[in-house]
Order: sequence, then C-alpha cells, then structure tokens
Amino acid sequence: MNFSGLKLRGKFLTGVVFLVVLLIIIDVVITRDNNRTIQTNRFLQKQAEQVKVNVSQFAIVIIHNLDLGLRGYALFGKEKYLYPYNVALKDKDSVIAVVEKILAEQNYPLQEFHQLSDSLNAYASFCTHLKALYDNNKKDEFLRLGDQDRGYDLWLQYEVFARKVYAFEDQINETATAKYNAAINKNYVVQIVLFLICVPALLIMARHTLRKFAIAEDLKTLALEKAQLLADQNATLEEMVRVRTEEIYLQNQELQHRNNEVATQNEELTAQQEEITSQRDQLATQNEMLSEAKRIIESKNKEIEHKNDILEQQVEERTKHLLEYNQQLEQFTFISAHNLRAPVARILGLGGILRYANSEEEKMIIDKLISTTTELDTVVKDLNDILVLRKDNISILSEIDFGEELELIKMDLEKEMIETGAILDYDFSRAPGIRTIKSYLDSILINLISNAIKYRHPGRSPLIQVRSDLVDSYVCLTVSDNGLGMDLSLYKEKLFTLYGRFHNHVEGKGMGLYLVMTQVVALGGKIEVESEVDRGTTFKILLKD
Repeated sequence: MNFSGLKLRGKFLTGVVFLVVLLIIIDVVITRDNNRTIQTNRFLQKQAEQVKVNVSQFAIVIIHNLDLGLRGYALFGKEKYLYPYNVALKDKDSVIAVVEKILAEQNYPLQEFHQLSDSLNAYASFCTHLKALYDNNKKDEFLRLGDQDRGYDLWLQYEVFARKVYAFEDQINETATAKYNAAINKNYVVQIVLFLICVPALLIMARHTLRKFAIAEDLKTLALEKAQLLADQNATLEEMVRVRTEEIYLQNQELQHRNNEVATQNEELTAQQEEITSQRDQLATQNEMLSEAKRIIESKNKEIEHKNDILEQQVEERTKHLLEYNQQLEQFTFISAHNLRAPVARILGLGGILRYANSEEEKMIIDKLISTTTELDTVVKDLNDILVLRKDNISILSEIDFGEELELIKMDLEKEMIETGAILDYDFSRAPGIRTIKSYLDSILINLISNAIKYRHPGRSPLIQVRSDLVDSYVCLTVSDNGLGMDLSLYKEKLFTLYGRFHNHVEGKGMGLYLVMTQVVALGGKIEVESEVDRGTTFKILLKD
C-alpha cells in the first residue's frame, strides 16, 4: 500500500480544515463589523426621519398654532380658543432645542437655524404683544400690526430652511442606505466564498474517509487470509501426526457442529420471538396514536363547524346592517329632497309677491324671506353634518375627562338651563374619563342633555343626571331625565331614524337622536334606551376605551 500518499492526503485535509476554520473566524469578524455598520446606518436613517418630523413641527406646533390661537381669540374673545397659542408658547423652546441638538450632532451649519429660531422667538413675542393689545382694548393698533402678516414672512423663511434641511437629511439617508446595502453585499460575498470552499473540502474529506474505510476492510481481509493460511498449515501438520485419531476428531467436529447449529437455531428462535413481541408493542403504540389522532381530528372538525356557524351568523348580521343602512339612506334622500324643496318654494313665492307690496309689507316679506332662508341654511348644515359622518369617521383620539367636558357643555347650555330652571347632576367617580374622539362625545352629550331640557315635563323642573361606569370592556355613560318620556312599544323602532319626531308641541327637526346613533356607531359603541310616559327617559351609551 502507498502510505506516503496517505500521509500527503492527511496533510492536505488538515490544511483544508484549518482554512475552513480560518474562513469561519473571518466570517464572524466581518459579520460583527457589518452588523455594527448596519445598526449605525439604521440609527442615521431614523435620526434623519426624526429631524424631518421635528422641523415640520416648527410650522404645525409653533407658527400655525400661534396664528390659530390668536385669531380664534380675537374672533370670539374666549379664553378656550387660546389653547393652540398657549401650546405653541409652551412647546416652542423644547422643539427648537431638539432640532438644534440633532443638527449639531450631524455637523449641519447652524447659522440659518439660529436665524429661524430667532425669527420664531421674535414672532412669538410679536403675537404676545398683539394679545396684550387686544386685552387692553387697543383693537385699532391690534388690527394695524396684525395686518402686516409677519407670520407669512416667517413661513417663507421656514420653507427655505426646511427645504435645505430635508435635502441634507435625504443625503444622510442615501449615504446610510448605500453603506447599509454595501455591508449586506459584503456579508453575502463572504458567505458565498465560504460556501464555495467548504463544500469541496467536505466532499474531499468524505472521499478520504471512504478510502480509509476501504483500506481498513482490505487489512482486515488480509489478516483473515493470513490466519486461515496458518490454520491450514497447522491442520496439515496435525493430520500427519494424528492420522490415527482423524476419525474420532471428525466425529467430534461433527457433533460440535450439530450442537452449534442447534444453539444457532435456538438463538434465531429467541430473536424471532423478541422481534414478534417488539412488533406487537409497536402495533399497540400505533393503535393508541391513531386513536389519539382520530380524537384530535374530531375535535378540530367540531371547532371548524363552530367557527363556520359564527362566520355565517356574522355574515347575516352584516347583511342585515347593510340593508338597514340602505333603507336609512333612501329615507334620508327622500326627506332631504322634500325639506329642501319646501324652503326654496317659499323663497320663490315671497320673491314674486315682493314686486307688488308696499313698503311696510315689503319689510314683513323680507323678514319672512330671511327666516325661510335661515331655515334652508339650517337644513343644509344638518345634511352636511350627516354626510361628513357617513363619509369619514376617522379623527384624532384624545384623553377626555368627563367632568371637564360636562362643565364646558354646561356653559354652552347655560341660557336654556337658566330659562327652564334645569338642574344638571353628574357623578364620574367610577369612570373619570375615556380615550375617544372629543367632537363626537361633545355632540352626543349636548344632543341628549338639550333634548332632556327641550322635552321637559310641564309640571316640574328638569332634573338631568349623568353617570359613568365600567361595564365589561365598555365605558358606560348614562343620561337620565324626569321629562315627558315616551311609549317605546310604539316608537322604539323609529327612535333613531332620520327626522323622526314624537313630540310636536316644541320646535325640532328630528335629527338629534339620529346624529347620536351615527356618532356612537362611528366610535364602535352601542346605545340602549329606557323610557316611561310622564316619568322620564334614560339613555345608556357604551363606548370602547
């Protein structure tokens, strides 16, 4: 045998193994460096996006809120409209500081930033001065300075700065993306090289191992042949020496051979018996497994059937909801056309009469014309509110404190409450607030409370009670009154329909409860009602927090 060739192959395989280990170490080092590069560039990408968001807040949080708050305050003269203005003054410095910190970390030239921040501070001081002029009733000076529109100049300065910052951040983002992709490509190259070297090396090692096994088998065969040769020689010598005892020896050999055959047969029978026992145990185990699998399949089939039943029920409910919605839409279209045609017809009729009337009659007709036009405008506004709810119910969610909201509603309804002697009692101790759409919640409460005042009992002052509670996964708002009440057996199905009215002794359009239902559904909630004639009505609004 060629042992020198085997040594050379052994050295070659050792070298290949060493090379594979070295490549694995290199791959680990490069992968670690690539991961660091990837993490660094991910951070740069996130930082670039954060700078864009924070720079956009200059316009939204500072400039826009200052203008919105000051103009709303000047227009209506109420403190609550100063909320955006106060937010802008409060958040101005923190927004500027965040942007300055990140731009400084990115080595961005800060000269224009400082100019813009100085302009922002100057504009905030200017708005503060305007507010002081308005508070001191110097409205002429307020209007003169406000007409300069410094906010527009500041906006132009902000747009120039924002475009430069966005371009700078886009460049950072592109550079980070390129490095990120380069690191990933480098990783791919190392993995491919490692694969191309390791696979042939493993194939060579497998071939060498097979050869070693073959050589070992050859050596084993040679050893057996050598032993057989020695045995044959010994047998010949013994045959020559023991000629006379050959027959006895052969008989002993034959007896021994038979004994071996019997022993071998016994061992084979024992092995077969053990194999039969093992197979029987396996069959029993398999039967148990099949029974368990059958039980699981039956359970899964029942579960699937149950889910199919639930899906069918959901489809039926959704179909019913769509049919109801289509009916409401048809009713809405018919009533809208009717209500819009009537005011328009009256306006046309009054316009025709106006040509023949004297001056006193003209004044009366003009008053009628204005009243009718106002009625038409109210109908159009109501229709617009409903269409807005139908078209888009996506608004910003905010944390709402029930007590604070109800105090604001009391201020809005103060005149009606004083005129009717209404008492508004509330308790929000069990559920102080909720996270939902503020405008929808305000509209729901205003409609229910104003209805309680409007449909009060003539023999007693209105008592309106508002409570909050937690019911399962819902926040439940309960609005109760001691008013006229209604017969739900007659009106329950039409209670929340468009233009549905059940008391004709007071003015109304029949849209309040329809708006309440629409807004509750838009918030993913539900509404329940209890009422008794001459005793009062209770509405329960269940909203998801």
